[in-house]
Amino acid sequence: MNEPKQFSATDATKTARFEQLALGQNIQAKSGIAADNKWYRRLLALPAYHWVLIAQIAVVLPHAAHLPIWLIGFAAISIIAQLPRLKSRLKKLSHLKRVYQSMQMLGFLLGLVGLWLTYNTAFGLDMGVAFLVLCLASKLWELYKRRDAYVVLNLSLFVLAALFLMDQGLLTTLEVVLGAVIVLLAFIALNDDSNARGDGRLRTLGVLGIGALPLLVVLFLFFPRLPPLWSVQLSGQQATTGVSDSMSPGDFANLGQSTELAFRVEFGDERPPQQQLYWRGLVFSDFDGVTWRPSNQVSQWSTRSQAPTWIQNAFATVPEQVQAAPTRYQIILEPTQQNWLFGLDYPFSQQPDINITSNFTLSKDQPVTQQLRYDVLQFAPMRIDPVLTEASRRLNLALPAEGNPQARALAQQLFVQSGSDPVRYMAAIERWINQTEFRYTLSPPRLNTDRIDEFLFQTKAGFCEHYSSSFTFMMRAAGIPARVVAGYQGGELSQGGDVWEVRQKDAHAWTEVWLEGQGWVRVDPTSFVAPERVEQGMNAMTQQQGAAMFGSGASAQISYQQYQMLQTLRRLSDQASYYWQKDVVGYDQDKQADSLLKWFNISSIMQQVIWLAASAIIVMTTLVFIIWRRRRKRWHPADLPLAQLSKHVGKRDKLLAREDHEGQLAWLERLASAIDSRLNDDTRRHASHLTDSENPIAIQTKLIEIKQNYRQLRYGRLSNLDTNHSEYQKLLKQLKKNVRDLL
Repeated sequence: MNEPKQFSATDATKTARFEQLALGQNIQAKSGIAADNKWYRRLLALPAYHWVLIAQIAVVLPHAAHLPIWLIGFAAISIIAQLPRLKSRLKKLSHLKRVYQSMQMLGFLLGLVGLWLTYNTAFGLDMGVAFLVLCLASKLWELYKRRDAYVVLNLSLFVLAALFLMDQGLLTTLEVVLGAVIVLLAFIALNDDSNARGDGRLRTLGVLGIGALPLLVVLFLFFPRLPPLWSVQLSGQQATTGVSDSMSPGDFANLGQSTELAFRVEFGDERPPQQQLYWRGLVFSDFDGVTWRPSNQVSQWSTRSQAPTWIQNAFATVPEQVQAAPTRYQIILEPTQQNWLFGLDYPFSQQPDINITSNFTLSKDQPVTQQLRYDVLQFAPMRIDPVLTEASRRLNLALPAEGNPQARALAQQLFVQSGSDPVRYMAAIERWINQTEFRYTLSPPRLNTDRIDEFLFQTKAGFCEHYSSSFTFMMRAAGIPARVVAGYQGGELSQGGDVWEVRQKDAHAWTEVWLEGQGWVRVDPTSFVAPERVEQGMNAMTQQQGAAMFGSGASAQISYQQYQMLQTLRRLSDQASYYWQKDVVGYDQDKQADSLLKWFNISSIMQQVIWLAASAIIVMTTLVFIIWRRRRKRWHPADLPLAQLSKHVGKRDKLLAREDHEGQLAWLERLASAIDSRLNDDTRRHASHLTDSENPIAIQTKLIEIKQNYRQLRYGRLSNLDTNHSEYQKLLKQLKKNVRDLL
């Protein structure tokens, strides 16, 4: 019968040490820990219970950017409540468990109600992730035994992996890697809790981490990239885009100072000039005197059908000999939590989930919650809406009945002086602005009620929103249809020089004016005051004007220095993020097929699986071999023959084999004594008739010679010589010969 497995003293120490802390009982640290003043060694020496709590902080904290704040608060309270000092206040074990079980049930049930009120649904990706975090936080209230710690840590790995459902960016990956490392340290501490100094924990972590990297590379390269079986949509997120769905010139704005990335562009052909890079996003036609908003009368066409009528009509009005092929490019849009997309005037996309509106803008069926790649075509030149419908005319001429009387009067005066010609009228407004002391600034004064009048006749300082809003108002006041277009203008090359980057500081607004026989024509009134903003881009303009762009005084200088520093850091981090998204996250089935075909001549899924299995086996075998070589016992040249002798003797009698704690010479003395005690008079009397291998006296003689050889090699004069020395090798051969004679 097999005997039942007995728990070792080490296992008992681990369990007792963990459960003491889990029940709020103080334990005394072993001597030697307090004497070590290095913080990282004190951190590594923390008991397993503390490492489990630290792991929960590393797991829950990254979710604060995606989940409701009350859930993160509940998780924080759950972690704090597990501190031994707090648990120690509940002296009795039964009292502690009763209170904590009540808190667990109450927190879990209230959490379920909170999730329902937050998301208004029992399904959804963000709802599922939030429920997973709620389960983890609730489980902490019953953290008493090592088994509970294993459950918590395994659940923590699932919570960490759920971060990738929210975002696959480089920062998220670093957060997951850091969290996984801390969880692994908690696992290691849980199995090494008797080690009060924490020695070897980092080494164990290194073996696990470094050993997993080759297997990770193999799985990344060869594992089949299958398309998703379903897609889910995030909800309850707040907008983060730099372009808002409304525009109120006169409100304080600092958008132009932000260096956050909006999107990247990869041009297949030659990139258009800087002054033509108008990234169209939204069209504002409704104006209430303060705020511009999109009209709810806008219709849209699905790109799943044929090209919209405006594209067909536009090409019909352009002679065939001047019809140029559309410019093809790809946009990598950062998450905005909104439906609208961006593209050069005038964009068209053939992707099935992207639509085009009657305002010649792109929109998506669902909000952009993750980084989005989409292909765009730019058609130019063409006439857009050469015939304006009556409804569109009324919409783009509408103004409030009252307000801004000075601007209305100036518009009528200049329009009459221009002979009621729209083109000459626009030129007259440009001359009037140039002759007046207008200036471009990112820190304009705030405006009140009649914002157009205050800007044109009082402050005369602002950025694109002020100029486009005022110019559009002046057009409508003269009876010329006009509207505001919001998006981005310009951009700059990335650090690598192969990608065009558009940032939030490039956010821009301009005007579209409808002219008889020409349709909608773009006019950028900002260029009247700051032509370098359009021709050179926002970055070049900021470099030229320096702190003056941010106002005056010491605060402007500080803002400019912060902008410079943040811009440099942003560019570096965005470049790293771009390559991460392109080469790692964007490593889809097409790229995998191309690379595998190129490198390994793989032409089928079966070959791919075979390569995957073979590579994984090779990697695992190599790792096992390396670990075996590192962990195998390494003998001194003089000790190896004695180890072979001990192994041979142990097969005859286990009691005669050398113990691990026993020295070689002491063992040889014990072996000689054991053999001597077994010699009897009869054996001695007939010893002369026995062979050397059977004669105990000959064996004793060999053991004496072996002891003499070993003593000289390890402790005598020869021990100071190199083991490859001829004299050393000669005596070593004699030792091996004597051992062989005994074997």
